[in-house]
Amino acid sequence: MMKTLLIGVAAAGLVGVTTAAAQSSSSQTGTTATASAGNELSGEVKKVDKDKQSVKISSPTGGEQELKVASGATITRDGTQASLDQLKEGDQVRASFDPSSKQATKLEVQSKDMKDKQGSSKTDNKSDNKKY
Repeated sequence: MMKTLLIGVAAAGLVGVTTAAAQSSSSQTGTTATASAGNELSGEVKKVDKDKQSVKISSPTGGEQELKVASGATITRDGTQASLDQLKEGDQVRASFDPSSKQATKLEVQSKDMKDKQGSSKTDNKSDNKKY
């Protein structure tokens, strides 16, 4: 009788420890996913405000978001280092930012002119191999 009671207590304790461990690991996973979600935005430059040190970005889904540009932010335009005043409306942009402060830490920009050049650089493969 004592053996059965001991086994029952040990089994109950094991279930409690297992449940606590499972809850602990699931809460850690949830926290990690939340912390890393939503810190990158891609779209088109709609407005650059040099006075407010901000850029308004229109996403492909139709929403617009204004981001402040951090003083130490890395800005590149067409692969070279740039400043905020070199960004233009219509440029394609990918911004890394802090979701809580909406402050951009990195802006990678492709100018509208460069995008147009890349689009038109495709060669036309039609040939005049007509047999007469």
